[in-house]
Order: sequence, then C-alpha cells, then structure tokens
Amino acid sequence: MNSATTTQTFADETLTADIVARTVWLYPGRENRRTLWHSAKTANARKAGW
Repeated sequence: MNSATTTQTFADETLTADIVARTVWLYPGRENRRTLWHSAKTANARKAGW
C-alpha cells in the first residue's frame, strides 16, 4: 500500500476507534497504542474543525 492510498484510507475514517483499529491492523507490532489513540482523536477533531 503506498502513502497516497494510506492517506485516502485514513481520510475516510470518521471514528477514532476506526483509525486506531486500522493502524493496528497495518502495523500489528505498534508499541504505544495510547499515543496512537490520542493522535487519532486529535486528527478527527481537526478534521471536524474543532
């Protein structure tokens, strides 16, 4: 999967949990999922214009 496809895939996600689940699926060895959750939540807030 190239970066453009990955970016579009994550742009389609609207829930923080969906972003986290997809990232963990793509990178199962990810260490700190709490940081991932915070980043996904922040990205969704920006996307919503908060």
